[in-house]
Amino acid sequence: MDDRETALFRRLEFAIISVLAHYGGHYKEEMVEWYSALRLGLPQLTDERQLREVFVSLSTEGIVDLADFPVGEAESGIIPFTSTLTPAGLAYWNSLQADPRVQL
Repeated sequence: MDDRETALFRRLEFAIISVLAHYGGHYKEEMVEWYSALRLGLPQLTDERQLREVFVSLSTEGIVDLADFPVGEAESGIIPFTSTLTPAGLAYWNSLQADPRVQL
């Protein structure tokens, strides 16, 4: 990953966690809806696969639990899945809020 891709990846992580925190820790939506909403604020997002990678990474890191997450890319855009902020994810979110370098 180059610097621009890494920066986008981190912004997407922050945006996803922000949405989950705003909606009480969980949110159910299709990937295409996540993509459309996040693309408004992050025009460098050009492909749903970029967003999918971030969700998988957050899940692997234990920040987010994914329920009914579509396995294949073909149907990933139209099947709703639930994202839930884990206790570790909530702690991570709180650390971001306490960090003066992070602009909310």
